Amino acid sequence: MGMDDILIPKERRDAVVLIGVDRSGSVEFIKVYAVSEERAKETLEEFFSAKGLFPSDYRLVSRGSEEVGGKAAITTRSESSLGASLSRLGLRLLSNGVLYLGGIDRVYQFTLVSEELYRRITSEKALPGPEFEPPAILPEDVLSLGLDTLVENLRGIELEELLPEGAVLLREPPVDRVAEILAEARDYPVVVETKDAGKYGFLDFPVVLRLPPLSPDEFAAELSAMLGFEIGAGYFLDYPPEKFTLRNAKALARLVRVLVEKRGLGEREALALAVRLNLGKL
Repeated sequence: MGMDDILIPKERRDAVVLIGVDRSGSVEFIKVYAVSEERAKETLEEFFSAKGLFPSDYRLVSRGSEEVGGKAAITTRSESSLGASLSRLGLRLLSNGVLYLGGIDRVYQFTLVSEELYRRITSEKALPGPEFEPPAILPEDVLSLGLDTLVENLRGIELEELLPEGAVLLREPPVDRVAEILAEARDYPVVVETKDAGKYGFLDFPVVLRLPPLSPDEFAAELSAMLGFEIGAGYFLDYPPEKFTLRNAKALARLVRVLVEKRGLGEREALALAVRLNLGKL
């Protein structure tokens, strides 16, 4: 791969460059896949030189070998989930061609983001506490970028369903163990889920994502959708903030169904009793 053709989309056997560009054509996201670490480094250097970009304008947020999962090739189509997430960030996924894998089981990757995109992703750090929820960046968008991420999950979202392939989820792990993992050379991103982000605050996570509890109205709306009848927020006046999670809404919905099926209660009667049981009030 020479300097002249690094930007030309074509079939490739050694490395491919995927980028996310904004409407003006600025490169905000870069991912290089290559058959070796050395080739990945060379390709990244060639790309920077050919595009006239400065490495100092970008942050390296992920590197390491990665399973290809039986893929025949790496293309913008094979990376459709990444493309969808970049699209929701206002970026378009482009590449300099197709990397044919030819039976290769693992590739080496570098992932970089511009300082501007990094600030957008991590902007919640500058905003006050639990009221913040990223208006334009959904949790699945952030996680699909494949970065080490600290998630303060007060909303009770099931993160397993949002993780990219190969990511490892740790729930409330010991702080010293997380520090060891972040210092290791790895071929996978780590997502730490916690209800207290402060205890991990001194660690160098590229992304800290805070997911606030549901509001009473949101909680009632979620439960209404699960049970199939309208439920007002007034049922939950006595609920503490930690109860307003998606996981608790699912648990409460299961309890209502059991009371209806096994006790023969009407929906509203079952709901009222379920709320008392959910709060530990017999």
